[in-house]
Amino acid sequence: MPDILKTFRFRLFLSYLALSAVVLGVAFFLVYQRIERAEISALRAKLSDEAALVSAQLRSSDLSSPGINALAHSLGSKVRSRLTIIDADGWVLADSELDGAAVKAMENHSGRPEVVGALEGAASYDLRHSATLGKVMLYAAYPVISGGRVGAVARLAVPAAQLESARAMLKKALLAALTLALLLSFFLSLTVSAGLARPFDKIVYGSKKFAAGDFSYRIQKDFHGEMGKLAETLNSMSAAVEENLRRVETQAQQLAAAFANMAEGVLVTDMSARVTALNPSVERIFSIKAGDAITRPLLEVIPNAGLSGICARALSGGKPASEEMELTTPVRGVFSVNAVPIFEGGAVSGCLMVVHDITEVRRLEAKRRDFVANVSHELKTPLTAIRGYVETLMGGAIDDKEHAMEFLGVILQQSRRLDNIISDLLKLSSLESYALEVKKEELGLKDLADSLIAGLASIFKAKNAAVYNTIPAGLVVRADPEKLGQVFINLLDNAVKFSTENAKVEVSVQELPGSVKVVVKDSGIGIPQEHLAWVFERFYRVDKARSREMGGTGLGLSIVKHVVELHGGLVGVESAEGRGSTFWFTLPK
Repeated sequence: MPDILKTFRFRLFLSYLALSAVVLGVAFFLVYQRIERAEISALRAKLSDEAALVSAQLRSSDLSSPGINALAHSLGSKVRSRLTIIDADGWVLADSELDGAAVKAMENHSGRPEVVGALEGAASYDLRHSATLGKVMLYAAYPVISGGRVGAVARLAVPAAQLESARAMLKKALLAALTLALLLSFFLSLTVSAGLARPFDKIVYGSKKFAAGDFSYRIQKDFHGEMGKLAETLNSMSAAVEENLRRVETQAQQLAAAFANMAEGVLVTDMSARVTALNPSVERIFSIKAGDAITRPLLEVIPNAGLSGICARALSGGKPASEEMELTTPVRGVFSVNAVPIFEGGAVSGCLMVVHDITEVRRLEAKRRDFVANVSHELKTPLTAIRGYVETLMGGAIDDKEHAMEFLGVILQQSRRLDNIISDLLKLSSLESYALEVKKEELGLKDLADSLIAGLASIFKAKNAAVYNTIPAGLVVRADPEKLGQVFINLLDNAVKFSTENAKVEVSVQELPGSVKVVVKDSGIGIPQEHLAWVFERFYRVDKARSREMGGTGLGLSIVKHVVELHGGLVGVESAEGRGSTFWFTLPK
């Protein structure tokens, strides 16, 4: 019940009802007063008319005669009112309701208001309690003119009970009308308040829906006027908010997706350098977990003074700060770090840090520099030799037939070496090209190895080397025959080249789950342990002098690695100095 009393509908109903009650009460009072005055006026007019008739008859009568009291009784019965005849001095001459003795005993009436007015020559009235009769009476006094002056006063009186009776009847009638009007007002107030509250209730219900976040709800606009305009405005606002929320949600999802999938590490701190957010890349780079990092100081999350210093500079200076640094703790690598301040209300409220791992970039740049240096060195050596012998020949040695032919032979050898280097560089460049097409087909691995061994027979014969192919017949793989042939040629050539006389080379396979492992094992000089990790790098030589003497370019194993990786396989080596080497590569089945 108390909740109902607080509702808009009840207060509206109560307001209408109170307003109706006040208006009807005022109307009742005004109507009652007006009707009462009308009743009194009508009664006074009646008494005035009757008093005037009595006064006219009294003018022709002898007011001092003994029969005046009888005349008063006769006239009073005719007008059905009490008639009192008073002389000019205020003494009662006759009364229609008293006998002569009682009349003589009456007090002087010259002080009565109605008598005073009549003695002045005008009809006068008064409503008061009569001491003689003991009840309220309405008096009407009229002057009796004789000889041009007021000789007496004719006063009529009627009991106020008649007036009270009229008043009571009037009150009953008006109260009945007021009660009916109040009942009608009650039901009308209920109807009107319900009609006005219905759209208000709908608007309140819709507002609650909007407040709860349901902006798809629409207020049913089945009413007009200001409430209709308000409902239309709220619906328009809801549609606009819904569209804005959808746009913001889409943008938030896009930002969240970008934040989560960025290769760069992104980390956000507050003004006190405490971590508030980080993306998976930061977790991966620094091997931390977001749940353990949030709300903790940056220096505790990533214990590195350099990173914390960049963040501190951005927070204190309010300007972006960037630096490239090589970290050793908590991880090892080269990173490009950018920190920008976050502003809120014109003041710095946090810091956004972007960490880019450029370790591989810097490693590749170093490799590129090394590659350029190696290429320059490899090309310069034969070119220097060629130029030196040519200058010698031009200086007169060309006439020395015996030495001239020797010099020309060296020039030919060095030019072939240049050709081999350039050819291998072109092969390697082609293998590293993204546009290179690998033409895979089904081929017998044993047959391919046999054909290549036969092609290298002269090399094996020069070293009196024995090559054994134990690959089982019928083993088929999908590969590019030409490129896979380069792998076998490089591995077999190296196996014989870096072996002593009477070397033994064995080609075998091992079947693995989902792949085939091809093994080329020799009994050569082997590779020291510290060189194993680098043998597949371009221009890397374990024994540089011997390799150059044998015509090696230092690119063969790098070509092997690239070809195998193009086929989706892996390469590796197992060796020990003086105990031969075992090179292997895998091919998917």
